[in-house]
Amino acid sequence: MPHPLSSTTSQVLEILNDGAVHAGSDMANTLNISRTAVWKIIQRLKKYNVDIHTQHHGYQLKTPLILLDKKRIEGLMKYPKVTLEIFESISSTSDHLKNKGPLKKIHCCLAEYQSKGKGRLGRTWVSPFGRNIYCSFSYVFNKDMSEMGGLSLVVGILTAQALEDLNPILKPSLKWPNDIYINNQKMGGILIELTAEAHGNCTAIISIGLDINMKDVNLNEVNQPWTSLEHVLNEKLDRNVVVAHLLPSILKGIDLFHEKGIIPFAPEWKRYDFLENQKISINTAKGTRSGIARGINAYGHLLLESPTGGFESFSYGDATLL
Repeated sequence: MPHPLSSTTSQVLEILNDGAVHAGSDMANTLNISRTAVWKIIQRLKKYNVDIHTQHHGYQLKTPLILLDKKRIEGLMKYPKVTLEIFESISSTSDHLKNKGPLKKIHCCLAEYQSKGKGRLGRTWVSPFGRNIYCSFSYVFNKDMSEMGGLSLVVGILTAQALEDLNPILKPSLKWPNDIYINNQKMGGILIELTAEAHGNCTAIISIGLDINMKDVNLNEVNQPWTSLEHVLNEKLDRNVVVAHLLPSILKGIDLFHEKGIIPFAPEWKRYDFLENQKISINTAKGTRSGIARGINAYGHLLLESPTGGFESFSYGDATLL
C-alpha cells in the first residue's frame, strides 16, 4: 500500500539532521504531536533502514537526509503539464502508475523508498530511503507500439544531456539499451513499459532510477560496480533541484521523439555509446552471441560484428563487456 510522504516525517528528519541526540519528548513538543507519534515515525524510518540510533535519552541520525518536497519541485520546475505525486514508501513507482488505469495526461510518481523497485528483465532495483531518484511518469503517444523502438535509448540520451547540463564535470555514458554509466560504473537505469490503447495509441510508463547521495552506503546486494553523483562530485546534492532540472529536459525531448522518432537522436547516441567498438557478448532468448559492438541502426537496434565479419542487429538483449 503506498504511504504518502507526510510533512511530519520531513519535520522529524529536519530536527535529526543536525546529528545531535534529540529526546522524543522534545521533538513531540516542538512538532505539537504525541511522543507515540514520534516513536511511530522513528520505527517506520528504521524499517526503511534509515540509520537512526536509539539511546536512552533520545534519537540520533548519523547522516542528514533532505526529503523530496512537492511544492519546491513544482516551483523550481515550472512545467504545468505534469501532475506530481510523492510517496514516502511504495512497492514501485511504475506499478503505482499502471494501477491508476488510463492516464490521459503526464503523471509523475516519485518515492523516497521502494519495497519492490523494478529493473529490466525482472531484476530488482535496490532503493535506499531518501538518497536517490526513483521516478516514473506516463506519456500517451499517438503511435502504434511498433513505432516505439528506440524510446529507451532516447530517454537515456535525454537523461545524459540533462546530467551534463546540471554539472559539466559529469561525463555520463550509455550502455545499450538502458543503463547510465559514469566513470565506467553504473549510476542509473531506465525501464520502459508499453500498453496498447484504442485507435492505435499507446501509453508508456517511463521509469528512471538514479543514484544520487550514496557515498556512505554499502550495497552488498548489488553485484556490479556502481557509483553515484555524490561519489563523482564529492558533495551531497539536493534531489529536489535534480528532479526539477531533469524532468522538463526529458519531457521536452520526448515531445520531439513523439513527433520525429529516434532519427534526430541517433548522432547523440554515438557520443554517449559505452559499448561501441568494444568486444561484447549479448544474451537473448535465442542464445548468446559475441563480437564487436558497432553502434545502433536507424531503429535503435544494437549492431554486432561477428568474428567472421558479418553483422547482426538486436532489438533486445543483455549486453556484457568481455
